[in-house]
Amino acid sequence: MQTPGRIAAALIAAALSAVWLLSANSLWLGQQSLLLRAILLPAPLLAAATAGWLLARGKHPRSSTFFLTLGLLSLSASLACHLHWLPRHGAAELSIQMTEQRLITDSSSNALVEIGFAYPIFTPTVELSNGELFSRQLDVYLRIIDAEGESTLYRAVREAVPDETLSVESSVRGMLGANERYLFLPLQLGPGEQVTGRLVFIITALDESASFLGEMRRARLAQFELRDSATQHLLLAVPITP
Repeated sequence: MQTPGRIAAALIAAALSAVWLLSANSLWLGQQSLLLRAILLPAPLLAAATAGWLLARGKHPRSSTFFLTLGLLSLSASLACHLHWLPRHGAAELSIQMTEQRLITDSSSNALVEIGFAYPIFTPTVELSNGELFSRQLDVYLRIIDAEGESTLYRAVREAVPDETLSVESSVRGMLGANERYLFLPLQLGPGEQVTGRLVFIITALDESASFLGEMRRARLAQFELRDSATQHLLLAVPITP
């Protein structure tokens, strides 16, 4: 194989590798600056177009011009999109929507799960979308303000519980961790990504005789709160309609 052919083959291999790396690392990509993303995203097409230009130059002038133009247009379009259009017109918002609410039930415990302690485990199914320009790592909280105005805040169960000793949270995490339907904190979403699954809230501040879903329906306010997992800064509060 002649030198241009070797270079073209290497460029095509690099283009395929870049496509795989970018698609498999969307969270990392979403953490980078818009300028770097504008360069990285068209890189596979640029590499493939350069390979086509190398093979066509000299023998097929029109084809070589086409590949050169294709590469330059892809880079220009990416730069214009990321540096001009997205900052001005991109839909920069987070969203969370509950599609189903349920308690984990056990017929012998009246909607309580025995995990060393007896608490209702609230597992609402949610759709969470990141419409922002950058990746997010999120914690989800459930806030309930009862009829007397008393506020209670519950954090969804985490993927990694810092305390190595046995706790209610670690027990629930171990009990449900093998089921892919459940989501554990922090939730990590790249730009434009969406995740659907069941969050897990351990309802500790409830009288044994009380119904959690009944209490939530009677509450003055029940809402989900999305917070940055590193700073705990409140990003979004969405009321829950029972």
